[in-house]
Amino acid sequence: MRERKKKFNKLLNTRNYNNIVEALLPSDSIRKISGVSVVYLAVNSENRIVTKFSFIGTIFFLFWYILYFYCTYKAHSEDQTILRTIYNTKLKRYGDDFERIASIIYVTYSMWKVPFRMSGNQVFIQRIVDIDSAIENMGEAVDYNKNAKTALVISIAQLGDFLVRMFCIWLSLENLSVIVPTEKLYQVVYTDALSFVITSHYCFSLIVLRGRYKYINKVLSEIKTRSAWEYKVFVRNKVAPDLEKVQRLQDRIVCEKIKACARIYSMLYKATEAINRMYGTALVLTMLLYLVFIILYMFYFMEATASGLLYDIKKYVDFLICVFWQMSHALSIIYANVYFSESITREVCKF
Repeated sequence: MRERKKKFNKLLNTRNYNNIVEALLPSDSIRKISGVSVVYLAVNSENRIVTKFSFIGTIFFLFWYILYFYCTYKAHSEDQTILRTIYNTKLKRYGDDFERIASIIYVTYSMWKVPFRMSGNQVFIQRIVDIDSAIENMGEAVDYNKNAKTALVISIAQLGDFLVRMFCIWLSLENLSVIVPTEKLYQVVYTDALSFVITSHYCFSLIVLRGRYKYINKVLSEIKTRSAWEYKVFVRNKVAPDLEKVQRLQDRIVCEKIKACARIYSMLYKATEAINRMYGTALVLTMLLYLVFIILYMFYFMEATASGLLYDIKKYVDFLICVFWQMSHALSIIYANVYFSESITREVCKF
C-alpha cells in the first residue's frame, strides 16, 4: 500500500505546475467524462483566468442528464421502487413520489449550477492566482502538487462512490431474487452522486483557501518568534559592522512583510466571499434535501422494525443496507460541509 502511494505521489510530483489551473489538469478528463465540466478554466498570456468550452464535456453532460430523465420517467410510469420491493411501507408510493419530485428539482438546479457555474468558477480561481502571485513575491513557494493530488483523489472518489453505491443496492436486491428496478436505481444514485459533486467542489475550494491561509500564518509565525527573521537578516548582512543598521534593515523587512500579509488577508477575504456567493444556495438545498431524507428513512427503518421485519433476517439485512446507505450518505454530506467550514475557520483564527 505504501509503495502504491509513493508511486502515486511520484507521478504527480514529476509535473511542475505554474498555477492552480494547471494543477487541475490531471483530474480534468474525469470531470469531463462525468459530465460535470461543460466549461473549463485556462490562463492566458496576461495571467488572467478565462473560460473555455469543452465539446467532450458537453457530450457526456447531455448523455448523463438525458439518461437520468429517461430513467425517472420510466421509473414513474412503471411505479418502480427499491424499498417497497423489500418492505411495503405505510407511505406506499407516496414516499417514492416525494423522493422523485425532490430529486427532479435538485437535479434540474444542478444541471445549470455544476457544469457551467462551479466548473467555471472564474472569479474564485482568479483570486487564488492573484493570492499565489502575492505569496510568491514574499519569497514563499506554493506547492501546487498538493492541490493536484487533492483534486484527482476527489474526482476518483466521486466515480467510486457512484459505482460502489449502485453495486451494493443492486446486490442486496439480487440477493432476494427479485427484479432489480434499474431505472429507479440509477435515478436515486445519480441524485446522490450530484450532491457529492457539489459538496466536493465546495470542500476543495475550502482546502485551497485553507492552504493559502497556512502560508500567511507561517510567515506571521516567523515574525512573531523573530528568531527566523534575525537569522536570515544577519546571515545576509554578516559582513556589516554596524549592528544598528542591520537592526533597522531587519525592522523594515518585518514591516514590509506584515503589510504584505495584511494585503493578502484582504485578498483571502474576497476569495471567501466568492465561495459564499457561489455555493450558498447550493449548500442550503443540498443539506435541506438530505435532512428530509434522513427523517424519511428513519421513518422507514422504525416502521419496518416495529412491524416485525427483523424476524426475516435475509430481508431485514437487505432492507438495512438500502436504508443505511442513504442515511450514511446524507450524514456524510452534512458532516463534510460542516467539518471543512470549521477547519478553515480554525486556520483563520490562529492570527
